[in-house]
Amino acid sequence: MSALNPIYVVVTDANVLINLIHIDRLDLLGALASYEFVVPLEVEAEIRVPDYSRALARAFDADHIRRRAFTSTDELVLYAEHTHVIGRGEAACLAMAEVQGWYVASDEQHKFLQLVKARLGTGHILNTLGLFELAIRANVITTEEADEDKLVLAELKRQLSSFCKLAAPRLMPVDLYKSFETGVAKADAIGG
Repeated sequence: MSALNPIYVVVTDANVLINLIHIDRLDLLGALASYEFVVPLEVEAEIRVPDYSRALARAFDADHIRRRAFTSTDELVLYAEHTHVIGRGEAACLAMAEVQGWYVASDEQHKFLQLVKARLGTGHILNTLGLFELAIRANVITTEEADEDKLVLAELKRQLSSFCKLAAPRLMPVDLYKSFETGVAKADAIGG
């Protein structure tokens, strides 16, 4: 574990874990003194790719991170409330952080980020780049290593975003399809 008596407990969302898995750096979470990183069971359930699940299991076994289930009714009540507007993993992170006064590690940008800031304040969220900054300051990794890892993540993000640019076949709404079908039938009837 990162610290016997952590100063900061950070509830960690799937996107940060997956980023660290991509670059084989889950060990950073265990190397940061004064920090303990916990993973709600709901977040663990979101990590379904077998290789990622195995990497996560190794990090649990090595005590880099710790699994955590809900421990109070207050957490469960907030979780149920949050699942109406955000996903289960994010809802579990936020509920635990709210009740326990912990921090959240997440790269989410939209509704979740707004909720964390509203419920916990702006200083209670840490993203992947923030983790690297902590690791550099703690002399866990060098700036060169962090820059290399950042390039790998940026390239992965670029590759994934390029799928949006593919010309995917567009599905027609039913009414438009029926109009198209009618138009084809009319063209066939007049010999077109």
